[in-house]
Amino acid sequence: MKNLIILLITVISFQFTNAQEFNKTNKYTVANRMDTKQQEYATALFDIVATDNVSVKVATLSILDLDLFEDVTITLLTNPNLDNINEIIKVDINYSTCCYHAETHYYMITDTNESISLPYIENEFCENTTTEVQYIFPVQKLGKEAIILKTEVSFTEKHTIKDLKILQSFAWNDDDDFNDNESVAYSGIDNN
Repeated sequence: MKNLIILLITVISFQFTNAQEFNKTNKYTVANRMDTKQQEYATALFDIVATDNVSVKVATLSILDLDLFEDVTITLLTNPNLDNINEIIKVDINYSTCCYHAETHYYMITDTNESISLPYIENEFCENTTTEVQYIFPVQKLGKEAIILKTEVSFTEKHTIKDLKILQSFAWNDDDDFNDNESVAYSGIDNN
């Protein structure tokens, strides 16, 4: 059953990775900063860094449960068609429970190599899961110009997109700061 769920998640993630045009990358990597606490519920910290220069740190993230931790995957969307943003890094922290749990972080890399984080997303994938929450950017299929969409995608048994529900939308201006939650919400998008 666990292997079936992992296979299902891999197929679904592959489908959405292609649909989102995020691609595996070697440009960024995980730099371990594992804390070696001897506590029962110790967490581990790690950095996302540029592969060719580990002093360029994008973010520090944590693994909340080492017993259930599976892996970290990093994918990249280049030229997202947002002012002053060169690329978007997507970091998935995957956990194996009775279902499969994914914590997804998105980092927009600016023209000056600064990173801007979007609010992270959590998805739970069980045997009959048919939805996934994700961000869609302007350059992607179903994207809107100068808008970042937080969506819930429903898919068929054959893993094709059946429906798209917009949960939240952000108008992008180059002086927006998602870290401080001061983005401008755009409500003129039809959910159908």
